Amino acid sequence: MLYLESINKSLHNLMDVDSQVILIGEDLLDAYGGGAFKVSKGLSTKFPKQVISTPISEQSITGAAIGMSMRGMKPIVEIMFGDFLTLCVDQIVNHATKYHWMYDEQVSVPVVIRAPMGGGRGYGPTHSQSLESMFMTVPGLNIIAPSIFHNPGEILKKCVLNEQHPCLFIENKISYPKKIQRENRFGDFHIERVQTIDGFENILLRLYKDEKPDVLIITYGGMAELAVKCAYEAFMDEEILVNVLVIASLKPIPKDPIIAQANRASCVLVIEEGNQIGGWGAEISSVIHENVFSSLNSPVMRLGAKDSPIPSSMNMEGEVLPTLSSIKKSILKLVKSV
Repeated sequence: MLYLESINKSLHNLMDVDSQVILIGEDLLDAYGGGAFKVSKGLSTKFPKQVISTPISEQSITGAAIGMSMRGMKPIVEIMFGDFLTLCVDQIVNHATKYHWMYDEQVSVPVVIRAPMGGGRGYGPTHSQSLESMFMTVPGLNIIAPSIFHNPGEILKKCVLNEQHPCLFIENKISYPKKIQRENRFGDFHIERVQTIDGFENILLRLYKDEKPDVLIITYGGMAELAVKCAYEAFMDEEILVNVLVIASLKPIPKDPIIAQANRASCVLVIEEGNQIGGWGAEISSVIHENVFSSLNSPVMRLGAKDSPIPSSMNMEGEVLPTLSSIKKSILKLVKSV
């Protein structure tokens, strides 16, 4: 089954079993082809009351979906190109992710926002970006990005039916026409499902099961297949053994399998299609440094706001933001570790 077909089939199944599942976005009707990449094909014909094709206003689309989700519906927003998420930022950052916390968990906002990301199609600077890292710092937002080694349709189903928080669901455009790989092998590579976290698989590909790799590549989404091809060439050309760990959940970060696999390798390469500065890869590198490769002679520690909205109460605010006390504690911890 193709990556695109897996998602389309999942949307059909979700709408068939639950009339509260609503798809909302631009050009979704079959008369217009079923979305920009045909992922929504057939839905408006079969479920005319559950597909809402809207005018061009990403902020309004997202806002409407937030309202639906607060009233018990299960909206799926389709953003035509992930680049246009910049038009949804206010609704996501200041509304969808805050209500559950602000109203003492009496309100849930289980909205899923699907967004095709990435280059490789020649669409230019405003239709080819990978902007998911822009949302890494937003408390209360989950970010999921299945690769061809995952089952994107099953992961989407989980996000829609089980999540109680807003979810950004990243689909890499170059993956749409590719076959998903669910066997135990991919070419010469063994495929293993390692430490499924919250229902999201982490996929490990390796040439030899029992040998320690020279390099561990950690990546996600559309970069996964490229990473595996490079791992094969590195072994054939240079006899460098490379394992590839493919993550589905970008946030929350599955720290345990990352640390476990990094501990087995001599070094680690983190690959993402998004910009390197301030990106997901920087966060993964930090996790590895703090838990695996940190040197006792030159430890580095980070201190910042907790993954939480900022409270109105000044006392509670001190529990979230860096304070004089927390900075002093960090200094003491660093000095004692040297």
